[in-house]
Amino acid sequence: MDFTTAYCQTRRHLEEQIWVFTSHHAALTTRLHSLIGSDQDEFLATLDRCRTTSLEVADSRDLLREHRRIHGC
Repeated sequence: MDFTTAYCQTRRHLEEQIWVFTSHHAALTTRLHSLIGSDQDEFLATLDRCRTTSLEVADSRDLLREHRRIHGC
């Protein structure tokens, strides 16, 4: 792998984006567990945010996979 491929800024950005979404999802999951049995409305709102973040992770992973396929990094 050449230097340009090894240190691809686009790949780095996509990987960091996945990391941010994954970290956010972990925090939401922790919050969701703390809401079990206490606040139904907040639980449902947090559950919806968890689902949205999960989709963002999946979309970002797809973009990264496609970038790697095209760019070779």
